[in-house]
Amino acid sequence: MRPGSLFRYFIRLYLNGIIFILFIAGYVVFFTVKAFRLMQRRKRIVAAAVAVVVAAALVFTGRAFFFPFGSDHRPVEIVIAPKMPLRVIADTLKQLKVIRSSRLLILWMRMKKTERSIQSGLVIVERGDGVIKAGKKILQARPVEISLMVPEGLTIEQTAHHISRTIAVDTARFIALCHDSAFIAQCKVPAVSLEGYLYPDTYRLHEAPSVTDIIRRMVARHQSIWSTLAPRPDIAGKYSHHQLVILASIVEREATLLSEQPHIAGVFHNRLRLGVPLGADPTVRYALKKFGGPLRVSELNSSSPYNTRRFIGLPPGPICSPGKGALAAAIWPLATKDLYFVARWDGSGGHDFSETSAQHERKKMEIRRRNERKLKARQEAADEK
Repeated sequence: MRPGSLFRYFIRLYLNGIIFILFIAGYVVFFTVKAFRLMQRRKRIVAAAVAVVVAAALVFTGRAFFFPFGSDHRPVEIVIAPKMPLRVIADTLKQLKVIRSSRLLILWMRMKKTERSIQSGLVIVERGDGVIKAGKKILQARPVEISLMVPEGLTIEQTAHHISRTIAVDTARFIALCHDSAFIAQCKVPAVSLEGYLYPDTYRLHEAPSVTDIIRRMVARHQSIWSTLAPRPDIAGKYSHHQLVILASIVEREATLLSEQPHIAGVFHNRLRLGVPLGADPTVRYALKKFGGPLRVSELNSSSPYNTRRFIGLPPGPICSPGKGALAAAIWPLATKDLYFVARWDGSGGHDFSETSAQHERKKMEIRRRNERKLKARQEAADEK
């Protein structure tokens, strides 16, 4: 190829290369612009989507914080238990339609740093209050009044476990305090334990009272009731307060019917005066901690000083906490010559009383024969069916 032709060839090749590069560059610029425009459009779409989401969140949050559930504004009561988690409170409010979101209430309380200020008690809210109103109201819990009914005739241990069914109390501490000499002295009780002095009554207590508060109140109630009772002069001169509480506790356990308490107390006073053992099985049961089922002969011969079948006089201490009826019977017993009584076992809860051992044995045999006839009649009736 001639030099001139070769030069033109390279010039043409060079120009074609430039054109090709410009062509490729054009396509790159074109697609870049397209991509940029597309990205700009997507940003607007994303921005619009974000705006929609934010608006929806604001609407939801606003509804959750401020707007009620329709027009239902009925009051709702909830009880906040001691140390109840905020999550449980929030879930409860949501279920009752007081708030729309339990999470928002938890977040709101934590942001306000008021979670630790929540106290146990009764809270009155309204359906649809929303997070802010409900959050304020649960900080205004009122103490809950609990009705605690303690029946007559319970021992310290039985009283502790009975109370624990209504109030969360430490039964071990309750029992220990009732045997703590320093605490007993503070209660001004002339005894080695508070057995007999935990007065059976219905108490109105604020939620979660302390064990000491409960015991003090029961002892104070006993002392208050005792102050209204004036013992018969001859009895007041012969027996101390503590001895009469012991006697009243035995009457409480022996008498099923309130009307029979003075009569049973009269029998025991007669036995004490004559120096005859009281013969009260409940004192044996107390010593053995056996409060149900028949007593075996070996158990009735127990060497415990509480065994009033073997030992003359009152046992060392009360066997339960007597009520007002038994206390009154102990200090104002029925004037009677009776020295014995036996349960009728006829479903009435009553007893038959006797002056002599012979009468007593005869009545026991009559009751036994009557019960045997009843049992035989029931069996015959069952066989006929």
